[in-house]
Amino acid sequence: MSQAEERYLVLCVDRDDDLGVKAKVESPVIGRDSTLAAATRLVLADPEEADANAMFAAVRKYDELLKVGTPCEVAVVCGEVNRGFEADRRVGREVASVLAGSKFSGVVLVSDGGEDEQVIPIIQSMKPIVSVQRVTVKHSQSVEETYEVLGRYLRMLVFDPHYSRYALGVPGLIFVLAGILIVAGRVFEAQLATLLILGGAFLIRGFGVDRTVAGLLKRGPTGYIRLVSMMFAVLIVLVGIFTGYNAMLGDSTAVSAILANPGAILVYGATLIGYLIGGSLTLVWVGIAIYATGALLSHVARDSARWRRDGFVLIMLAILYFPLRTFSDFLETGTAVSSFLLISAVLIGLAAIFAVTTAIYPRVRTRGTPENE
Repeated sequence: MSQAEERYLVLCVDRDDDLGVKAKVESPVIGRDSTLAAATRLVLADPEEADANAMFAAVRKYDELLKVGTPCEVAVVCGEVNRGFEADRRVGREVASVLAGSKFSGVVLVSDGGEDEQVIPIIQSMKPIVSVQRVTVKHSQSVEETYEVLGRYLRMLVFDPHYSRYALGVPGLIFVLAGILIVAGRVFEAQLATLLILGGAFLIRGFGVDRTVAGLLKRGPTGYIRLVSMMFAVLIVLVGIFTGYNAMLGDSTAVSAILANPGAILVYGATLIGYLIGGSLTLVWVGIAIYATGALLSHVARDSARWRRDGFVLIMLAILYFPLRTFSDFLETGTAVSSFLLISAVLIGLAAIFAVTTAIYPRVRTRGTPENE
């Protein structure tokens, strides 16, 4: 067939037969006037029906092709309500019936997407599909509801204090602080402050620190004891870690050797770890002891049996301190005397742990009813 003889079928497919069920129109529908009348009846029967829009789009496509001088015809074919095999078979029969009425060189498929496009292989087995036009309805109730729900959540992020402190408060603090530092010429400090604030916000929200603090404050005096002891414990532990880090950097020979040759960490790594443990152990242990003491006082004030557990923690801290101190000295020096002290400390510590665990821990588990902290 030459180009002058080309003729196309603008085809709209209604796979679930909404045209027949809702508008009571028999298919196939062939011709512009018939298709326009069928689409009008369907949209009157169901104004929200997407297939009616597809039919109107098929008529418009038919008019556009005629306007540019392309011979064509427009038609609508339907399937069955239950879709599936019977629907596809009926679509195939009706497409064959339409194609048999005239010679077409190809099909222009107009579809509202979804299931109607599942019949493409059936149509292609009869005539090539030269174009597919997908019709999308601009107004949709589901889309409108989605925007309404989205707007409600956005208002919640802005006006609800529980959410706005993170959605607006944290970014606002970052922008203000970063802006001040940038104006002052402190670009690096602005970047560092941004990372610290974001990291702190993520840490607090991720581990539920804000909820823990709020829960402690609701308990009255006992909650304040726990909160203050927790704050001091965290600060002292951080200072202890910083002190141990500085003690580790104090061995300039080992640090310089590792920076010059990373493989030297196998030689000096144990020594640096010893300095780190030795420099931070006392303060870290004090911080943990303060936290355990605060918990113990809080539970005693509440007449909770959990104070025994806190006392057990304090005893274990006292027992483990000397072995860990000896272990750090051994890593720093590696002498025979420190080795002997380490072995002695470990044996004494194990014996003490075994004795305390055997004598106290069963009573801690069985006495009293567990309560929430």
